[in-house]
Amino acid sequence: MTSFFEHQRTKYKRNYIRNLIALASTDGDLDYEEKRLILTIGLRRGLKEWQINELLEDTTNHEFFVPDSVDNRMNLLYDVMQIVYADGKVTQSEINFVKNIILALSLETEIVQDLLNLFESHTPSPAEWNDFMESVVEDKKNFITIL
Repeated sequence: MTSFFEHQRTKYKRNYIRNLIALASTDGDLDYEEKRLILTIGLRRGLKEWQINELLEDTTNHEFFVPDSVDNRMNLLYDVMQIVYADGKVTQSEINFVKNIILALSLETEIVQDLLNLFESHTPSPAEWNDFMESVVEDKKNFITIL
């Protein structure tokens, strides 16, 4: 029997992946590299392959999911930026989507350019991302509201 908390964790993971799929679909084309990366992220987050494929096939619109904790928000932001660069091209619709995510995460849109610069040449290492994350979290002016 599935417990309430297990169901909530699965719901969280599914909503998290839906965010990534929505971003990857903004340019009208969910290409192979984006799907492969979403599958990798979904597996790393604890979903089964069939669950991820089910989400990839779902064409209904879903409300953007905002994680509660700062760490989970920053993890989502990291994965979002990986998706932005997955196909090797960054479109204006993807940049606009990232700006909307930044606002939904209660961050100032000024950090969008910092994110684009950080991910432009390579996916940052965990240490590079932690440095960036700490600078954003420590610099309270980046936050629109207290989290």
